[in-house]
Amino acid sequence: MPAMENLLLTLWIALMLFRYIRTIVGMYTYIFYRPKPIQTTPTYTTNDVTVIVPTTFKSATELTHCLRCISACSPAAILVVTAVANVSLVEQICSLKTFRSVEVLGVEKLNKRLQMIKALKQVNTDIVVFADDDVFWPEQYLHYLLAIFEDPSVGAGGTRQRVRRNSGLFINFWNFLGISYLERRVWNNITTNAIDGSISTLSGRTSAYRTRILKSEEFFRYFTNDSWRGRPLNTDDDKCLTRYVYSHGWAIVIQADSRSVIETTLEDNPKFISQCLRWARAHWRGNFTVMENETYWRSGRYWWGLYVVYVGQFQTPALLVDGLLFGLLYCVLQGSAFQWSACYALICWMLFTKTAKLIPHLLRYPQDLLWLPAGIVFSYVHGILNIYALLTLTNTTWGSQSLAVLERARATQEAVVPLLQTALCENENYQEPKIGMLLK
Repeated sequence: MPAMENLLLTLWIALMLFRYIRTIVGMYTYIFYRPKPIQTTPTYTTNDVTVIVPTTFKSATELTHCLRCISACSPAAILVVTAVANVSLVEQICSLKTFRSVEVLGVEKLNKRLQMIKALKQVNTDIVVFADDDVFWPEQYLHYLLAIFEDPSVGAGGTRQRVRRNSGLFINFWNFLGISYLERRVWNNITTNAIDGSISTLSGRTSAYRTRILKSEEFFRYFTNDSWRGRPLNTDDDKCLTRYVYSHGWAIVIQADSRSVIETTLEDNPKFISQCLRWARAHWRGNFTVMENETYWRSGRYWWGLYVVYVGQFQTPALLVDGLLFGLLYCVLQGSAFQWSACYALICWMLFTKTAKLIPHLLRYPQDLLWLPAGIVFSYVHGILNIYALLTLTNTTWGSQSLAVLERARATQEAVVPLLQTALCENENYQEPKIGMLLK
């Protein structure tokens, strides 16, 4: 074989291993990883938990659903933090539904970090759980979540997540993209965390922490002074929390038990693109901040995360990398009888790797195969969005919602009763995610 062909073959093998060894190892880990067991006499019970729900109060119905699920899990306290203008309305919703142990706090300006800190100062339990206002917990959720704290070295953790599938036999394109995004994200988090305890981001949709880690003036200063190139950050709060926990020597664990899967909603319309850009910018900013200011990411303890999270992030856009793999193989086998057979096999492998993480969802809803080709195309488009996000990191806005608008009162006094009736009526038709529903 000529020297040039040898070089191209070596490059192809190296790039294939670099790109796909994490996928192969991840598949094995995902299949055989076992969740944390619940102890007969657990160290922590629901009486040791305070749940904090920072909310923009974008949807009265969604917040009502969320609080209904959380209340059913019987935490010691629930602290809801919203704009001052809407405190009274949220209190009335909680009063009418007789939610357990709910206190509503107000802030003048909607800022998730300040909302979280305002509530943190009132926490008196050993464990604090942050929950977004668009998440829905299954029965006995806290029992499974608290199992991670049986290990005294664990300072924080979360569980598996799933985007709520819209009702009906067939869903729209945007709902499928949201489902696909979170299925892949959770798959990556579970596998890297299972191997060496690393994780790119402990998702803020629902995350649990030992209160003593966060309830301190040191953390409050750290959290509120987070910035990117001199620009204060309201976004990226979960990235900041993840970084703080790791940098203080604590472990983070993902509870992979299928009975602890939370549901959430994402934009099921073109606004989903704005969400993707915000997440991508947070991903780049968070990783670069860790690489600049921390040392744990390159330690021997998190060797797998170093490869998957920090080195692997530069495998974008996928269209370029996959195109390079195809081009190298085509050139290496130029004139060979196996040239096109090998190229077709490579394409099939690439398509399989982009589908593998969705297999659990597709087994539950085989009709969603209808959107799979479009989902694969979007996965390549997403790589281009990643590059655009990298070039626009100074954009730190939420993107899909206006906080200034949400700071206003959701209703005049005359409209409060109709709004409450609508929210509660819609809530009565809603069923919390049951364990059986999540396993099917």
